[in-house]
Amino acid sequence: MKDKWQSIPNDFSLEDLDKLQIINEEDPQKIVAVRIGLMCSFYMRDPHSPEVRLALAQCGDHYQRLAAEHLKSYIKPDGCGSSRLYPEQGVNLVEYIQQKDDIETKDFAPCFFGDKDPYVAASYGLDIFASSQEDSPVKDEPAYFSAILPLGWLKNKEGEGAFQKLIVDWCKILKPFHAYAGIGAIQSMHEVEKKRTNHLVYPLARRFPGLEVDKPGTVASKMTMGGEQLKIKGVNWLTALDDQCFEELGGRDAVLGDLGEAFTFYEYDGGVLIQAGIMPQLGDVNQQHIPRYYQQLARKLKPVRMSFPEGHFLIKSPDRNQQSNAEASNEWLARLD
Repeated sequence: MKDKWQSIPNDFSLEDLDKLQIINEEDPQKIVAVRIGLMCSFYMRDPHSPEVRLALAQCGDHYQRLAAEHLKSYIKPDGCGSSRLYPEQGVNLVEYIQQKDDIETKDFAPCFFGDKDPYVAASYGLDIFASSQEDSPVKDEPAYFSAILPLGWLKNKEGEGAFQKLIVDWCKILKPFHAYAGIGAIQSMHEVEKKRTNHLVYPLARRFPGLEVDKPGTVASKMTMGGEQLKIKGVNWLTALDDQCFEELGGRDAVLGDLGEAFTFYEYDGGVLIQAGIMPQLGDVNQQHIPRYYQQLARKLKPVRMSFPEGHFLIKSPDRNQQSNAEASNEWLARLD
């Protein structure tokens, strides 16, 4: 599998990447395990807040309008049960929150898949989670909203900045304390399948430092570790921080004041979305290319970056005798230092 990614030509285009797929040869059905696409994840404080849960539902319904014809299956808004066929009329999340959400005892955890088989790495998908107030390991973890789109989604969009506009619009509704968006390694939205095929992402993550690798449930669980203040994951082409994060770093001016003309800032209520450069950059260690604007921002945000304790991970090490999964994950988080 490593040879497949090492054989990508140095002059690849985004259109080339949109067509690439990794097949899981270990699966009897030879399903697609990894592809490349647009990715975004938002993390919110106060997962038990009715306002946060309604905001998640509003953005979830918006995503469904964007991608309805491409959604093939889903898991119910309470997160219970196995996946089922996506209904023609969609799933009204706002109505569910207003009429059926039980913050005390039920998680809000709908998930949408771009394939009838939820284990397939499809070009479309949405994962939402906000815990209930019941005592559980996830009770105090941040709520999250994580969505994927194919690179081809950008075609035929009027004017420039369609992806940025989408992320800004969601920031204005969700008011995240942290978010990131850009080009990512797309796996199944199913958390168990992500863990099972995670090793297939490793060579891709090692070659392209600008590529996002994500498991929002895992990330959210580690954001609460290491003190009272929530930690962030890192940066990508688009990175959001709220004012509490900025305060830990000395304030907005300390972070944003000297970033230069290559950066664009979009304000939302209580935070700022930062765009690093005109276009997303993958970089390529084969050409000794690290996306310099990503790196500039990453170094500023390093003091509030999360880490994985031993036994926990985001990516799997190919050689556990030389490096643990936690070490491999933390090395990847630090790839832009």
